Amino acid sequence: MWAMEPGHLFWALLFIQSLWPQLTDGTTRVYYLGIQDVQWNYAPKGRNVITDQTLDNDIVASRFLKSDKNRIGNSYKKTIYKAYTDGSYKVEAPQPAWLGFLGPVLWAEVGDVINIHLKNFASRSYTIHPHGVFYKKDSEGSLYPDRTSGRLKADDSVPPGGSYIYNWTIPESHAPTDTDPACLTWIYHSHVDAPRDIATGLIGPLVTCKRGTDPSGTLDGNNPPQRQDVNSDFFLLFSVVDENLSWHIDENINTYCSNPSTVNKEDEAFQESNRMHAINGFVFGNLPDLSMCAHNHVAWHLFGMGNEVDVHTAFFHGQMLTIRGHHTDVANLFPATFVTAEMVPQEPGTWLISCQVNSHLRDGMQALYRVESCSNVPPMSLLTGNVRKYFIEAHEIKWNYGTMGHDGSSGNNLKEPDSGSEKFFQRSAGRIGGTYWKVRYEAFQDETFQERVQLEEDKHLGILGPVIRAEVGDTILVIFYNRASQPFSIQPHGVFYKKDYEGTVYNDGE
Repeated sequence: MWAMEPGHLFWALLFIQSLWPQLTDGTTRVYYLGIQDVQWNYAPKGRNVITDQTLDNDIVASRFLKSDKNRIGNSYKKTIYKAYTDGSYKVEAPQPAWLGFLGPVLWAEVGDVINIHLKNFASRSYTIHPHGVFYKKDSEGSLYPDRTSGRLKADDSVPPGGSYIYNWTIPESHAPTDTDPACLTWIYHSHVDAPRDIATGLIGPLVTCKRGTDPSGTLDGNNPPQRQDVNSDFFLLFSVVDENLSWHIDENINTYCSNPSTVNKEDEAFQESNRMHAINGFVFGNLPDLSMCAHNHVAWHLFGMGNEVDVHTAFFHGQMLTIRGHHTDVANLFPATFVTAEMVPQEPGTWLISCQVNSHLRDGMQALYRVESCSNVPPMSLLTGNVRKYFIEAHEIKWNYGTMGHDGSSGNNLKEPDSGSEKFFQRSAGRIGGTYWKVRYEAFQDETFQERVQLEEDKHLGILGPVIRAEVGDTILVIFYNRASQPFSIQPHGVFYKKDYEGTVYNDGE
């Protein structure tokens, strides 16, 4: 038999060792998690907080939140992760109200071991499966035909009354890079049937942090740990929670519908009423207690889950975010994407967080956050640039979507029978055609609003309003005249403004 020389064996072992994740040498962080069935209310305040309307006076909100003979309403049975103080699972660990139905935040630094003691108190089998950490097959927590058996399969499905210990690590190969924020946002969730498990409620945040530059690290020694480099961390899940996929849909129908026998689960309107446009399991501004101090360092951990409707644009009114080194006030989220955003809020007040996807905004994916004027708040730095004045009017116009009258690619008339464009441009008793009344922003020379500003470089703008230009250090002063027949405003993105220049209508307490 061929034998390897001792020197060759040494180098082979060294090479194999280099392929393994670096051995962890940090803290072992132990979490006791229980899986529990609970009753969840998506709108515990009983109203649309954003508009300050009761459900009886809000047609859109009541479509989701009012129970009826064949409607479930605002309360559902869900299954969620809960944290406990020890292995007796008798005392729940405290959790901030704004986390909603999310599981507890799991924290770790590079080099740490995460030790999860999971006990299933629910009525069916579930697991816990992580993103962003290293695990072996016996701690994957994901059920699929992976050709494992025995102890390597026990993690894939924890039965009712059962328990299992999962071990995850954060080696250097999984660490935040030099250009990443100090801590990265990840998630964990059940993965027996992932879409249905998550729709049922089993999802929570996981955070992996760089090793701190000081001896105590990025995280302190408390249990649960706290970051030492920021003042506050907040975690938000933007998701159209599809309760039709929940394992409890039949029980929810029988419990909350006043006449369950009239429910047709295939009815499109019934299914839509069970799709909750939620942030952390709250809709229409019902998410509680998001509060922070002005000029403190805040980290927002944002993530999305779901299907093709879960494309979200999370807009933070009144403040600026830093994401991957760029300033923005909107974070883009897709299913299974995780974003770490940093903020130093400047202007006190109650501000809106909303998804800017039109249907999501309409159907309740909105929340409020409060920036407090805490002690020793420094004033804003004085601006030393120019004051740039713009005189802008909202003006009603007839807008023709096809001014040339023909298809620019084929040359055919837009109203040609059986063409692709005919249904858009042919006017009839049942069709509007290609011309609509619109309202457009238009620029004027001064406050008399008599002479329009007409720039050659702006002719391509079409229905868009005028370009507002400014440099860092400038002040933009907009004199707005609404000549239209409906109320309108101007609400900006990407600039600093106080509450009286926000240009958005919502119940902010002002």
